Amino acid sequence: MLKVLAVFVTLASATPLLAADATPPPYQADLLRLSEVLGAAAYLDGLCGGAAADDWRGKMAALIDAQGLDGPARRPYVEAFNRGQRTFAVAHRTCTAAARGVLQRYFDEGARLSDRLDQRFGRTGDSPASSVP
Repeated sequence: MLKVLAVFVTLASATPLLAADATPPPYQADLLRLSEVLGAAAYLDGLCGGAAADDWRGKMAALIDAQGLDGPARRPYVEAFNRGQRTFAVAHRTCTAAARGVLQRYFDEGARLSDRLDQRFGRTGDSPASSVP
């Protein structure tokens, strides 16, 4: 999930959102899903005592900040994050093997989303991930 922040920064500089632009960016669906994944990870990782449980909100804030979102433009991302949390708060009250399995699947999905976003929308040479030898 470390690559997630690099994707946010790359996307923000590649295609900034403009308040007057009614057309959503082509990566919006993936970022909304990633927001939901981050919300689920925040809840499940916290439930299971993960060391980075508090970092998920920070990653979500970084996604919003990197997009330059404020007001109504940030609402869908916040709602997706909250939906990810609520979905699992209903089904999982304690950390079980099933909860840990779901958390791992969400980690995997987040990594796939990050890779896809980086591959489709990252700018060669500008992405911190591409500067690694």
